[in-house]
Amino acid sequence: MKYLTQNQKISFLTAFIYTALIGAGMYTSYHINGTSYNNPRMVETLMSFEIVMTLFAVVMAVKYFSWHELGFRNVEKKNLIWFAPMGVVVAVVLFTFVSFMLSNTFTPDQLRLFTIAGITTLLVGFSEELVYRGIVFATFLKESKVQALFVSGITFSLLHSVNVFGGLEFAAMLGQLGITFIAGLFFAFVRLKIKSIVPIIIFHWVWDFNLIGGQVLHTGEINSTFTTAFVVLEIIFVFTYVPYFVYQERKKKSNTSN
Repeated sequence: MKYLTQNQKISFLTAFIYTALIGAGMYTSYHINGTSYNNPRMVETLMSFEIVMTLFAVVMAVKYFSWHELGFRNVEKKNLIWFAPMGVVVAVVLFTFVSFMLSNTFTPDQLRLFTIAGITTLLVGFSEELVYRGIVFATFLKESKVQALFVSGITFSLLHSVNVFGGLEFAAMLGQLGITFIAGLFFAFVRLKIKSIVPIIIFHWVWDFNLIGGQVLHTGEINSTFTTAFVVLEIIFVFTYVPYFVYQERKKKSNTSN
C-alpha cells in the first residue's frame, strides 16, 4: 500500500473525530463536572457524548459503507469456536450479575446509575465496534488481512489515549494503550474468523458493563477470576498465534507473487 484510498482516508477521519469526541467527553467529566476516570459517575456525563458518537458512527457507516461489509451479517458457524472464550465471559458475567442483584438490595440512586451505565456501555460497545472492527477493519481488509488486524488494533488502542483528559494518570494510560492494543488484535481476529461483528458488540458491552456496573453495585471481585483469565488468554494468543498467522499470510503473498 503506497497511497491511502479514499475509503481508508475516511476510516482514519472517522476514527480521529470519534476519538476527539470521547476526549471532549472525558475533559468535560473531569475538568468541568469534577468526576474522574475511575469514578463510575462519569457515565452521567459520557452518556450524552456517547449518543452523539454513536449517531456520528452510524452516519459515516450509512454514507460510505454497506452494513454487510461492516460485519452486520450471519455468523460463520464453522468458525464460531473462535468466539467461545468471549461467549463464556458473557454467560458468566450476566449470570453473576443477575444472581448478585437478586440476593441484594440497592438504593434508588444505585439502580439509576446502574441503568445509565448499562445504556452508556451499550452505546460504547456498539459504536466502538462499528468504528474499529467495522469501518477501519473492513476498509483495510480490502488491502490485506494483516493490515486490517493491525490498523484496527492500533487505532482502537490510540482511542484510549484521551483518557488522560478524564484524570487517568499518564503511566496508567500507557499501560492501557498496551492492553487495548492486544484486545483490539484479538477482537479483530475473532471478527475475521466469524465474519459477524454482532457477537463482538455484545461481548464489548457486557465487558464494559461489568467493569462500570460492578463499581456501581459494589460487586467486589465477583468476576475478577474470569476477566483476568480472559486478559491472559488474549496476551498469550497475540504473542503466539498472531505472529504465526502473519508469517502464513506473508508466505501466501510471496507464493502468489512468485
